[in-house]
Amino acid sequence: MKKLAMIKDLAPIIGLILVTIFFTITTEGAILRVTNLQSLLNQFIVTALVSIGAVFVFGSGNFDMSMGSIIGFAAVIGAMVAIKTGSIWLAFAVIMGFSLVLGILKGLFAAFVEVPLFIVTIVLATVITSALLVMMGSETTLYLRDAVKEIPSLDFAQMTTINIVVLAGFFLICLIVFNYTGLGREVKILGGNPVTARQTGLNPIKIKLMSFIISAIGVGLAAFVILIRTRTVGSTTASSVGTDVMVALVLGGMPLMGGPRSRISAGLIGAITITVLNSGLTIMGLDLATIQIARAIVFLAVVYVASMTYRTKLLPR
Repeated sequence: MKKLAMIKDLAPIIGLILVTIFFTITTEGAILRVTNLQSLLNQFIVTALVSIGAVFVFGSGNFDMSMGSIIGFAAVIGAMVAIKTGSIWLAFAVIMGFSLVLGILKGLFAAFVEVPLFIVTIVLATVITSALLVMMGSETTLYLRDAVKEIPSLDFAQMTTINIVVLAGFFLICLIVFNYTGLGREVKILGGNPVTARQTGLNPIKIKLMSFIISAIGVGLAAFVILIRTRTVGSTTASSVGTDVMVALVLGGMPLMGGPRSRISAGLIGAITITVLNSGLTIMGLDLATIQIARAIVFLAVVYVASMTYRTKLLPR
């Protein structure tokens, strides 16, 4: 039994190694070239920030499909503020404020409204995407170079430093909270068995609200990182991040129903895996439709294998 449990724990890492080896061979080493590794790092940071925060939401038994849309909208309004004021820090405040407000609203909805949250977040994602298109009007792209005063650009070394500091700081905070505080334990209990959680006196409202707030911080940080890295945002910004996060969590070994087997490391390992997968498929020359099909097959295969280890149904609530 201990060996089986160890194999399950190591499965995400083994999967990452196998994916890396596979694409190293099929791309003739192109995926490990310095220029591609730089691109991989940029893609990985965004997915990792969102995935790590999302562990709290998924761990508590909820299912959020709106994160990608919120990142795109937050990045756009942040760019608008930066262009109008010339202040990137004011843009950061607006981005974080918007993300936190929506995170709180989703947490309150999950706590008080008896409707499956994944349905609500799908609708929310559609509304946010539509609102973004209306807000941008005829414009398709916003550029920080158009700001009323110059906003300094960052070179690769500076951006890499910011990426590492932001990701390491957020990961360590989430790791400590999830593994060594009462909130982390309560999240796992609520995701494992909501009835037991209520009977033991836990407060589901507080747990869900705090989970969505932490997730919103990751979303806001990801939106800001995208803005300062690309210096250009538009209606399609972060359009695939929501799906990437969901696939990343599954590939990282995260149970979709949450519970005691939830791990913060799932967000990190899964983000690396899905980034390598996306990059490898692109370097192989596959078109977008084929890439989406391949990702869907991988996702379904991992969910099926994971579901074989659970007695409960692996469905979002």
